[in-house]
Amino acid sequence: MPPKVIRGILRSDGTPNFSSAVFSKPKELEYIIQKPVFSATSRSPIIRGIEIMISKSIRRIPITDARGRLEGIVTATDMVNFFGGGEYYNIVKMKYGGRFFSALYAPLDSIMSKATSASIDSNFSDVLAKMINENVGAVPIVDKESVLVGIITEYDVIRYLSGRAMTERVSDYMTRNPLMASSDISIKSAARLMTSNGFRRIPIVKGDTVVGIVASTDIVKYIGEGSAFRRVLLDEMDQVLSAPVSDIMRTGVVLVKSDLQLGEVAPLIRTSCVGAVLVEDGGSIIGILTERDLLTALAIE
Repeated sequence: MPPKVIRGILRSDGTPNFSSAVFSKPKELEYIIQKPVFSATSRSPIIRGIEIMISKSIRRIPITDARGRLEGIVTATDMVNFFGGGEYYNIVKMKYGGRFFSALYAPLDSIMSKATSASIDSNFSDVLAKMINENVGAVPIVDKESVLVGIITEYDVIRYLSGRAMTERVSDYMTRNPLMASSDISIKSAARLMTSNGFRRIPIVKGDTVVGIVASTDIVKYIGEGSAFRRVLLDEMDQVLSAPVSDIMRTGVVLVKSDLQLGEVAPLIRTSCVGAVLVEDGGSIIGILTERDLLTALAIE
């Protein structure tokens, strides 16, 4: 997919061209951060991370040491990578001889990545700049001792800035020609597509018709619950991942037109459960608009 270019996102010095609305907000992050933040220690097993994501309906877990100091972050995309979508699956193959259930008890720091964090004393605009410049969907917030005190996500920013009128068009911020997958591909193939392309969600089609969308959190929930998890306990992961992606996709896909104003579409993204809407024209899907795109539109002049 070609890179998306958004007009006016950077000044000449490379810094985000934020709107005055961003700077008029209070400096204290206490008004915005999620508290309490759901976290896990670096030595907690991966299976514990799965449990937290499912039970709390979240897609990111900040990872701390025993004293609560931030060490990294694990996302639903990291979990999908571990399930067979990418290089983390080597942990299962090399260290545990392909025994997936045993690998679930590997520590979370096996699959965590470095977290882009911010101090509780930071300005809101500084946190937003980190999200945009470092292409992250959440920023853990720490105190002076690096102890985790909260987290700010794309959703939090969108909600916080939602009072701003958004007259820009969907066509100016959407990603054109999004990658889509057939409804008969396996869950493992969908996981690999997500991991290799860095996507959190993929629209699903049958023929030329969009029939659903699958997100990384859907794969985590599928693996960690019900009959699929019982098969994981028996080390039947290959069979679990060979099921068609249509078994776990969400069917309530929201379609919008490219000439709509973002203000009209923002509520649909917030309530979509997958953080995105698809853009259609003449019966064909021409784009996708996500939380990240909306965040950018809200922040930039």
